[in-house]
Amino acid sequence: MEREELTKWLKIVIVFTGLIGLFLCFIVAPLLGLEMKSMYPEYGYMFWPCLIFIWATGVPFYIALYKGWLICGEIANDNSFCEENVQRLKEISKLALLECILYLAAMIILLLLNLLHPSILLMILFIIFVGISIAVVAATISHLVEKARELKEENDLTI
Repeated sequence: MEREELTKWLKIVIVFTGLIGLFLCFIVAPLLGLEMKSMYPEYGYMFWPCLIFIWATGVPFYIALYKGWLICGEIANDNSFCEENVQRLKEISKLALLECILYLAAMIILLLLNLLHPSILLMILFIIFVGISIAVVAATISHLVEKARELKEENDLTI
């Protein structure tokens, strides 16, 4: 696959991921919250705090997507193995871990308030699993890009 084509597809994936995130945060989550509020009016006071939490956890997600977009720009410029990409991948890893910590804290709070429904628990555990997976993959790729950058610098110096 050519570099330009790879960059195009990566950017398409980032855009679709961002659109799906917007759809989930601003359409699906409020609709599910309103449905839960009508089914269980005694928990109606939790609608806005939960919705604000979901919106707040979208911030690290979109920062990570932006960092991924910047990485695509470096790939398009044929500068894949640069220090900036190493740092961006490390930041993506940290942002994914931040998401995991936020959802773990939310799970503990809901458990203490005796509001942790099994379906919510499964959803939170899935989000934490995906976040940890992304963090590990981003950290691993960061390490590999760093090693490739070092090899490239050594190779450039010998010529």
